[in-house]
Amino acid sequence: MNKKERLQLISDMVSRYPIDTQEEIVSRLLQAGLKATQATVSRDIKTLGIVKIPSEHGYIYGLPNGHGKTNRLKLRYILSCKRQDQMIHIDVEPGTMAVVKRQLLDRLKDAIFSLVGDDDSLLMVLKAGENAQEILRQIEEL
Repeated sequence: MNKKERLQLISDMVSRYPIDTQEEIVSRLLQAGLKATQATVSRDIKTLGIVKIPSEHGYIYGLPNGHGKTNRLKLRYILSCKRQDQMIHIDVEPGTMAVVKRQLLDRLKDAIFSLVGDDDSLLMVLKAGENAQEILRQIEEL
């Protein structure tokens, strides 16, 4: 099984089952006949943009909204945006920063000088000469 097939299998698993640990993913992969380490699963989770989402009994792994749709962020993840000069501050749903950051970098990489974040916000610093107001409008339209 190649990486693409493994990623699809992991994606299917977190869509179907309430998985709360990487070890459970490793175990389910083994049951499907694929040996993978926890480190490999950790990298795959990052690649897929899988996030922890609230459930009845704590947090489980889930796919980002719009999974499978290229360059689309669901507005639900972005709570608010504001601009100052060449910087844009973006408030996001707690726990979704990594997936929002990855998708913003995919979509706007040529305009971004730096993008840093914590659990519930991002600070985007644009390259000199970029139209910050236009980039803000593009983010708000996502």
